[in-house]
Amino acid sequence: MTLRIACLLGILVCVVVRLIDFHYQQTCMIVGGFMLFLAVIGTVIDEEPPPVKKQKKPAS
Repeated sequence: MTLRIACLLGILVCVVVRLIDFHYQQTCMIVGGFMLFLAVIGTVIDEEPPPVKKQKKPAS
């Protein structure tokens, strides 16, 4: 979860820098795209398996 939040904040910083200084447009696109890629990979890797249902014990 922390990795995803950090990546999303990094993408936000890239957008702000791109709006303030147009000269860094390509750099911001590369860094922001890489951070978005890391956030997606972190989400896929961190995915938890579904909970296992407990079987009821047969009546004796």
